[in-house]
Amino acid sequence: MRNIIFLALFFISSLDFVSCGPTERKNPNIDEELMIKVPESELYLRMRGNVNKPIIINLHGGPGGYSGIDIKLMGPGLEDNFLIAYLDQRGCGKSLKCTDTTRLQVAQYIQDLDIVIDSLMNRYNKKNVNLMGSSWGGMYGFLYMLEHQGKINSYACIDGKVNSHYQNHSLIDYEINRANELLQTTISDSKRSELKFIISELNRIKNSNFEHFHTDVNWMKHEVPSKLGFNAYFADTTKIISFKDVLQDTALMKLMKYTEEEFSEVGEKAEIVNRAFRNNPSYNNIDIEKELALINTPTVVIQGDQDFVVGLGHAELIYNALTALSSETKELHIIPETGHCPAIEEPEKLSEILNKFFIKHSN
Repeated sequence: MRNIIFLALFFISSLDFVSCGPTERKNPNIDEELMIKVPESELYLRMRGNVNKPIIINLHGGPGGYSGIDIKLMGPGLEDNFLIAYLDQRGCGKSLKCTDTTRLQVAQYIQDLDIVIDSLMNRYNKKNVNLMGSSWGGMYGFLYMLEHQGKINSYACIDGKVNSHYQNHSLIDYEINRANELLQTTISDSKRSELKFIISELNRIKNSNFEHFHTDVNWMKHEVPSKLGFNAYFADTTKIISFKDVLQDTALMKLMKYTEEEFSEVGEKAEIVNRAFRNNPSYNNIDIEKELALINTPTVVIQGDQDFVVGLGHAELIYNALTALSSETKELHIIPETGHCPAIEEPEKLSEILNKFFIKHSN
C-alpha cells in the first residue's frame, strides 16, 4: 500500500488543534478533550490517564462506532499506567458529522490517524505511541502500521480481522451448516421454509462480490443468528449493552460527557459511516494476511473463543501471519466463553492482558 504524501504546507497546518482543556498540569493525571484538524473535518479525542506515561490510542470498532463507552469498559484498568487517547474516527461519535462519503474510506482514515499521531507526539513530547484496536479497529491498526510502522511502539489487536474473505465466509458457512442441522430435526413447515430461505440468501451473498453488503451483513449478524439459536456477538447475552441502556445510565452519560441530544446523533452518524464502508467492495474484500509478514512491531492478538463476527480462528490466523515476530514480541490470547466483545464480557481478563503486554514493551 502506497504511503500517503502530504504537501509540506498542509502537513504543518494539520498539526494544529483546538484544545478544550489546559495543555500543562502539575498533576500528571489528566482528563482533556481535543479537536484535531484533519482534511475537511475535525476529530474528537478524549485524553485520560497519566501524562507522564506512554500513550495508547484506542481505535474503536465499526466502521461507525464511538469511543465514549470504552472509557468505562477499558479505561479503569489502563489509565493509571498509561495516557489513553479515546479517538472518535471521522464522522463518528463526537467528531464532526461526515456526509461526504468519498472521505469515508480506508486511505482517508489512515491519513487521519497519521495526523492524530503526529499531533499527540508533538503535544505530549512523545517519540512514538501505542495502538489498541477492536473489531474493525483491529484491522485499522494493521492497515496504519503497514504504512507508518515506525511511529508505533506496540500494538494490541482485539477481536480484529485481516482477511475479509475468511471473516465473511466463516459466518456464512457456520450459519448454513447450522440451518441444515435444524432441517434434520422435527420442525414446522413454516420454520422449514424459513430455514430454506436463509440458506438460499446466504448462498447468494457468498457468491456475490459484496458490492452492497451493508444490508446483507446486518441481516447475517443481527437477524439470522436469533433464528438459528445463537448470538454472533455475545457468548453471554445477559451482558449486552443496548443504546437504550446507555441513555438510561446517567453516570455513564456523565462519564462520557454526552448530552441526550449528542448521544442521539451517534446512531445517525454510525449509519452513514457504516453504510459508506460496507457498500464498498474494496473494503469488504480487504485481505492483508500476507502483508502481516512485514510487521515488526510487538503485537498481542486477542479474541473470544465464541466470536462469530470475525470468524472462529481469526486470531490464530493473524498470529501465524506475523512471521517477522518472535515468541518474545508476539502473543496470542483466546479468552474462553467470550464472544466478540471481551471488554464487556471479560473486562478484568482483557485489562490484565493489555497491561502486562504494554508494560512489557514500554520504552
